[in-house]
Amino acid sequence: MKTQNILIGVGVGVVVMTTFILLFRKLRLTDFKRRLIDNANREWELWGKPLYRLGEKVNAGETECSSIYKQRVGEYWKKGANKNLDGCDKSVPWSAAFISFIMKKTGAGNEFVYSSAHTNYIRDAIKNTKSGKKHTFMAYRLSEKPVSLGSLVCYSRQSGVNYNTTSSYKSHCDIVVKVNKRKGTAEVIGGNVSDGVSKKVVSIDKDGYLIDKNNDWFTIIKINK
Repeated sequence: MKTQNILIGVGVGVVVMTTFILLFRKLRLTDFKRRLIDNANREWELWGKPLYRLGEKVNAGETECSSIYKQRVGEYWKKGANKNLDGCDKSVPWSAAFISFIMKKTGAGNEFVYSSAHTNYIRDAIKNTKSGKKHTFMAYRLSEKPVSLGSLVCYSRQSGVNYNTTSSYKSHCDIVVKVNKRKGTAEVIGGNVSDGVSKKVVSIDKDGYLIDKNNDWFTIIKINK
């Protein structure tokens, strides 16, 4: 009985400590990053929580051209990129409009480059970093910074793109909403992934650096706000 009580006590202690660590991590986030993560999670939940784990579909969600969701995509377009499109305009990717919508809703102000193309705010953040001065949005090579809550991770959708590419290119970015170094995973949310707002579980190493091979990741955008 004594041994059983000790084991129960140890188990409770582990749960309490884990809860404390998770709470501490959330509390140490800035208000902006906390709102950013909350806003991204709310949109993901609105779309039925579509989920991809290490490249494999786990849960399907709603789609962009259904009656309600085409209007939601229309809001992303209008409020994020100032364009009059909706979810049935399938020939135009809306993932950057989604990121822009979330940034504007969270209160990024004039410090973020709102755009219908990820390449514009990615290249601006890279330029900020190369200036040698501190900016709100700064992009780094994957080998330079570990994944962290509230950062953006980006991959190219065409060949020949890297951190130093200065011309426009097709790309995609997701918002990091959870990091678990012990499990070697991070959870990221982005728009226009399989026609919805989806979450991906991607691989990181023990130090938190992105090592996922399912996309051509090339940069991480840190937010100093």
